[in-house]
Amino acid sequence: MKQEIIKSLSLYYYTFADLLDLRDHIMQLLTTMDASQVKLDITLNYDLTAGYMNVVVNLICIMVLLSRVDDRKAVLGLFNAAFEMANGQSEPTFPRLGQMIIDYENPLKKLAEDLGPLNRLVHSSLSSLASVYVRRNITADAWRNAQMLSLVASPQQILYAAQTDTISCEYLSLDVMDRWIILGVTVCHNTLLSDPIIASLWQRALQTGLAIRLFRDETLVVHSTVQGVFDSIKGYHKKVQEVKDHYSVALQTSLIVHRDRRRFLRGALRELCLLIKDQPGLLGPKILFVWMALSFSRDEVLWLLRHVDVWPSGGGKKNKHADEVIDKQISELLFHMHELRSLVQKYAGVIQRYYSQYISGYDALALTEIVQALEGLTEDEATIMSDFCADIARISQNSVDLRGLRLDWFRFQAYVSISRSAFCLSDNRRLAVTMNTTVFHLKMVDLLDEMLRETSDLSIYCFYTRQLENQLQQCLQLPSQSRYSIVFAHICSHFASALHDLCPEERGHVNEKSLSLCNMVLDEIAKETTSVVERLCDHEMHLQEQLSPTSCAKLIEEHVKPKTGKGATVVRAFAMPGEESVRICRDTLTLADKLQTALFELCSAVGASKQIVVAEHIFAPREYLSQQLEHQLTSSLRSLIMAGDHPRRPSELLSALHAHMAVLQNIDTAVNMDTTRLFNTVLLQQTQPLDCHSAETITSIYTKWYLEVVLRRMSAGHILFTPHLAALIPNPEYQHPFNPDQYTDTRELRALAQLLGPYGVKFMSERLIWHVACQINELYKIVNEYRDVLRIARSNFDKPEKMRELLMVLSGDNRDKKAQISSTGPMESVLQRVTIIGEILSFRGLLQVALHDVLEERLPFLLSAVHNLHESSSEHNRLVISEMCAAVGLPTEVDVALMNAVRAQTPQSQPPEEQYAVTCLLFVFIALSLPRLALSPTSTFKATLHASPNNSQCIPIAVVTLANTLFCLHGRGDVTERMKEFLALASSGLLRLSDAASDFELLKSRQSVYVLLEELVKRSPYLSFDLLESCFPYNLVRASYQHCYRSESAK
Repeated sequence: MKQEIIKSLSLYYYTFADLLDLRDHIMQLLTTMDASQVKLDITLNYDLTAGYMNVVVNLICIMVLLSRVDDRKAVLGLFNAAFEMANGQSEPTFPRLGQMIIDYENPLKKLAEDLGPLNRLVHSSLSSLASVYVRRNITADAWRNAQMLSLVASPQQILYAAQTDTISCEYLSLDVMDRWIILGVTVCHNTLLSDPIIASLWQRALQTGLAIRLFRDETLVVHSTVQGVFDSIKGYHKKVQEVKDHYSVALQTSLIVHRDRRRFLRGALRELCLLIKDQPGLLGPKILFVWMALSFSRDEVLWLLRHVDVWPSGGGKKNKHADEVIDKQISELLFHMHELRSLVQKYAGVIQRYYSQYISGYDALALTEIVQALEGLTEDEATIMSDFCADIARISQNSVDLRGLRLDWFRFQAYVSISRSAFCLSDNRRLAVTMNTTVFHLKMVDLLDEMLRETSDLSIYCFYTRQLENQLQQCLQLPSQSRYSIVFAHICSHFASALHDLCPEERGHVNEKSLSLCNMVLDEIAKETTSVVERLCDHEMHLQEQLSPTSCAKLIEEHVKPKTGKGATVVRAFAMPGEESVRICRDTLTLADKLQTALFELCSAVGASKQIVVAEHIFAPREYLSQQLEHQLTSSLRSLIMAGDHPRRPSELLSALHAHMAVLQNIDTAVNMDTTRLFNTVLLQQTQPLDCHSAETITSIYTKWYLEVVLRRMSAGHILFTPHLAALIPNPEYQHPFNPDQYTDTRELRALAQLLGPYGVKFMSERLIWHVACQINELYKIVNEYRDVLRIARSNFDKPEKMRELLMVLSGDNRDKKAQISSTGPMESVLQRVTIIGEILSFRGLLQVALHDVLEERLPFLLSAVHNLHESSSEHNRLVISEMCAAVGLPTEVDVALMNAVRAQTPQSQPPEEQYAVTCLLFVFIALSLPRLALSPTSTFKATLHASPNNSQCIPIAVVTLANTLFCLHGRGDVTERMKEFLALASSGLLRLSDAASDFELLKSRQSVYVLLEELVKRSPYLSFDLLESCFPYNLVRASYQHCYRSESAK
């Protein structure tokens, strides 16, 4: 137990111990510098002064953060107790560490005691900062008046290098200076506030905002903290009141000031980006403008992030601008910052070449001249300066590491800034200015990445993820800002800057966070783009519907509707197609205009970056958009296909698909995206039974509906197949929930073929054929049950008396003729199943014709090659290529798909001879059952439709297809003989109907049955009309047609 406690708490304990050592070393350093009477002036020895203030401020921040650790005492006490039990003595640093924890309960009070005596250096540092801070902490109007950050303000000087006497201070972060002033004055308030210059800085800093940064997302609410420190000091009542006044001013003015600054910076950075894109060479002389612009912008972004959460949410006059703390246009500023960073990285060679030549050609000469005139330098100091001048004279663009030179200047500052130095830097200001400028130029050669991190690093967003998400959503909601949304993904690449080599355990967490956030940003952009596309698709579909025949019919009906009343005008209930294009004012934007604008803005964001590198991972924004569009198109098709209880008509769905495709093709003009691949991916998946997500597709939905609804109603006699109209039509004797010809006419089936494609049609055909094979198996079962009777009838069909007995057995009839009508014997079962087979094959034939028509229009050359191959092949080769022919809708003599389905369902244990015999008897049974159709009034042939109410016209299709397929399966080559036998048996039975004159009332439909023989001969390649004439007088067929036409005309 002791070891577990020590192991789990050692990291925390020794971190506190490290803080103790760090504090001691910092205090020792500060004391030594104070004792040495170092002279600090940020305009002269910038590196030394900035380093000193950063050390002081970091010490203050560390102690404040330490005081915020809730369980610090418990951790120390528990660890020390376990350590003492394990080792017999306390941990050596525990007494001092415990004392530090107690002392820093009130950290600012204790720091004031520690740092108060050392206030001289803080005083001199902040005093020297006055001119810089006052120049930086101004309003946007002052920036505009000074034409700050403008390259075109002085065109005559555009090619001159931008320089100032305080070049390193020009891009010094205002956020850093605020921390120096507020924290420095807070811990050294006794002496610093008595200086009017520093008191003025203090006032400005307190009125700038409400909080300053301690570390990452840890902030210090300034005014309440300062009040807490000053309240405990006697005589500070006036200062407390001043702090309260500054707080009121900050509440009233700081939001407006920072809002105006961000507005100015958006325009200034946009101008800079445009100029540098056009003339990248300006990065050489005007790089200082870039660093200033990036630093100013980052200061405003950091201020906004800090204050969103700390700004008071109460009402009142003081908080009337509280809603402005949320900047909906922050994305534009971030985008231009990223654009400037990208330009610097892209043209880094230009900058390095310019400044390497500038240093060797000017800085080295000027500095050598100055150094040679210096007096009062020690030997070491003179050596440092002379070597420095010699080194920079030999500098080149390939000098990749110049840290030694910058370190020499830092050492020189340390040497000459102490009181005992004979050389005074303030008396040699020209040297200090030239050296600071030269060091800045050296950074442009080998330290560009570090300069980018110093001036524009936004890794702080790693700890403000909620605000990042909110700003992203606000950006996507504004079409004018959505083009900048991609910058939030680029910000995720900054998160690596928050890592430190001394804290490797954070690397995995930060990298994972950056990857997840980048993924989220790109996903949200793609989803928003897809949402706009979806709304545009709905609008395009609405326009398509206005041009549909249904809408046209409504307009015609409305137009021809009689007017009521004298001079009455008809008010149109429907808008005419094209009215949406009529514009009264060009400034008026329609919904489509707004959606197109939003779409192009979002596509601009997606297309702005080909790839984004985050934590050694590459993200492709266009792939995110492509995946979302694929998902949207798939889900849209799935939702469009179902219009109520029944699927949408194929032509309507095809029209909706074309509307979607038109919108998606339009995207290609805004962002370079492979829309062809998108269509192929989605639409090819729709030709399969399931898509990549195992969801139903267009193919599976239509296949299921046609099989389970349309064909099932057709088998029940509710729907008729009419070869004359080449469609399925409703039987007028029944009520219909839908109109079948609106799903099965030529136009609809062609549309269905375009939607499903050859793969989808093949799948539907296979499902149809599977049902046909199941019906054949059921027929085989009936044949096996009456095999003996059929075998006798096959050899005795020319013996009327014998056949009458056999037919009585096969039909299951009794002597009561009324009972005969209502009975459903074996013959009725056979006829019913053969009719179902014919119905399925008829529908399949319509589907194949539609597919052939579509392919003939889309692939005429390929289809002509298939035609030529089929026509020039031998009978055997035709059988080989029949599957290919069926795939393009070309009719073949033998249905190979059906043959394979029957073979798959046939038991392997059954001998081939027996299978062949059963097939022969099946056709005998069908032939003997045909006259049975005459007993049903629903067999009446309707000449105008070329159909019967019971779909008996489908029987010839079924017989011919089954004969060609089944006898080819058995491989006997006797299809002709079997068809002749079938024709003889069928015609013999039908002729016996003519002899039964006494049964005229029951056999009134025989004329319709005669027509089936002619249809059989027409469809079979193995039968001829001469053969039919030898078996059955054609005069009867001709008379049957006349009778059917006259009977229908009489009605």
